[in-house]
Amino acid sequence: MDWLNPWWSTEDQDAEFHAGFKCELEAEVGPDHPLHGIETRLVARGNGDDALFELLDGTGRFAVVHLTWARHPEPLPWPATEIYNSLQAFVNQRMIPEHSEREP
Repeated sequence: MDWLNPWWSTEDQDAEFHAGFKCELEAEVGPDHPLHGIETRLVARGNGDDALFELLDGTGRFAVVHLTWARHPEPLPWPATEIYNSLQAFVNQRMIPEHSEREP
């Protein structure tokens, strides 16, 4: 996949990098959050604290999560989360528009 700025793949990052994001996501997601109890996999990083996670619940969905790095459950609406029905939906609805806003 061709990632567009500011998004970049985390595929080449080590296990510790991935574990840090997974642990932070699990720490921040409270029982009322839409990602509560869903297994995830970090796929990419975006601008600032935005991270793209694949939802490993068999739906093929992906979520952009703006982590707060609070290391504890956050009250809704935090961590801010946008769920996409597929990776292609993320590309079309988030990555391309975000890139277009940044590039002249």
